[in-house]
This record gives sequence, C-alpha cells and structure tokens, in this order.
Amino acid sequence: MVIIGTGGFALESYEVLLEQNFKGEIIFYNDIDPLFKFNIPQLKNSQIIRSYNELKEYFKVNDTKYILGVGNPKVRELLFKKFNKIGGTAFNLISPMSKIGNLQNVLGTGVNIMTGTIVTSDITISNGVLINLNCTIGHGCKIGKFSEICPSVNISGNCHIGDNVFIGTGATIIPNIKIGSRAIIAAGSVVIKDVEENTMVAGNPATFKKLI
Repeated sequence: MVIIGTGGFALESYEVLLEQNFKGEIIFYNDIDPLFKFNIPQLKNSQIIRSYNELKEYFKVNDTKYILGVGNPKVRELLFKKFNKIGGTAFNLISPMSKIGNLQNVLGTGVNIMTGTIVTSDITISNGVLINLNCTIGHGCKIGKFSEICPSVNISGNCHIGDNVFIGTGATIIPNIKIGSRAIIAAGSVVIKDVEENTMVAGNPATFKKLI
C-alpha cells in the first residue's frame, strides 16, 4: 500500500490503516522534497518513493493500491488521474471508527472517510472525496468528485455538493441546499441558501464574498 504524501493527513491515513489492522507493506510517496525524512520514531525507517518513474516501476511488480494522503480538491484530482494512468488503484480508506449506513450508499474510488464521521442513508460519494474527522452527512446527499469536507462539518439531508468543492472546518449546511462545483465554504459558515459554482461564501448566514 502506497500512501501519497508525507504530511499531516498522510500520517492520519497511516493511523487509519493501523486501526484496520492492515498487515501489508506501507510505504510513502513524496516527489517534492528529495531530502525528506520522518522525525517520528515509528516511521524513521519507512520506505519513501521519491519520483513518478520510481512509483511506476513499483506498481509493475507490487501491489498497485494507493491512498490519497493529501488534501486540496485540485491536487487530489491531479494525483488520482496521474497515478491511475500508470496502473495504480485508488483505495477507499474508511476508518473503522466511522459509521457508514447500510441503505443504498454508493462510494466511488479513492475516497477517504475519517474517524468519527457518520454517513447515513441513500448517499452518493464520488471518486476522490475526502470527508475528514467527525462530520455528519445526512440522508439523500450527493457529494461530487474530489470535494473536501473538513473536520466537524454537518451536511443535512438531500444536499447536492458539486465537484471540487471545499467545505471548511465546522461549517453547517441546512437541508436541500445545492452547492456548485469549485465553490469554497469558509470555516464556520452556516449555509442556508444555494451557492453558485466558482464562488466563495462565509459567515452566519453565509453570504457571497468573491468569485474564484
């Protein structure tokens, strides 16, 4: 298993694998800093793949599964496409300390659902979505590709979230809201009306701040 990234979210992803009692090899990928080393004792001897070509060769003879251990919708989409192109298989990382309902939930690939999150019923979560710690996703919601939902976000029932949306920590979205693709919802916002694509909103209630 390859965890893409070596930052904080990569470490949280590693912790979830431990929660799952994962028994295979876990290695990391960092093609940005050739000198990077973990300063955490438990990881100081971890293998780090440091180039795209090295990862391509690794996938030829090893397990092809990888975890998107980074945030940012644009980055996640780029890496998803890049690593699938060389034979990688995006893995759904779901914390055993989250709760996923059994009624008609549909998950894409490369999804991260972290500790404490509750996903109820009849929910569609598309490829590459990141739902961070302690979120709630109400019934009937649809979450578009590569959207990032930060910790402690509450999304009420029957909301439609577009692709590449970023929802900041602690935001609340009331029922039946539509949020357009590439929108940004600032931390702590309370969204009580639809949000157009390519816009940023903030506040309680959330209001338009700028085009992005």
